[in-house]
Amino acid sequence: MEYIGSSIGSNIRSIRLSIGMTQEELASRMGYKSKSTINKIELGKNDIPQSKIKKFAEVLGTSPSVLMGWDKVQKNNDILSDIIVRMRTDSEFLSLVTALNSLDEAKLLGVKQMLSAFME
Repeated sequence: MEYIGSSIGSNIRSIRLSIGMTQEELASRMGYKSKSTINKIELGKNDIPQSKIKKFAEVLGTSPSVLMGWDKVQKNNDILSDIIVRMRTDSEFLSLVTALNSLDEAKLLGVKQMLSAFME
């Protein structure tokens, strides 16, 4: 499962919900007195001390790199690298990417829907 968060807090929330853990449970396992601290972390109102990132990862059954969003960044970089190489070596692929890039939002949505149906 991938977690795409703009912050560590949103990643913690996504993982916590995916494993069916409440904020109260997470707070208790992390040693916090109440769920309000977890809520503030998930909303990005409270920062997490670096020393707690590893503990959050252990309690949530994941890795610090997933919590930080680094795994997703690396995967996106790998995909972009592959696309760039293909655009440089395949003129038809470059034409498709160029055409997609020129579409307005409504037409792009239509293409996304057709591709989604095609991939099923």
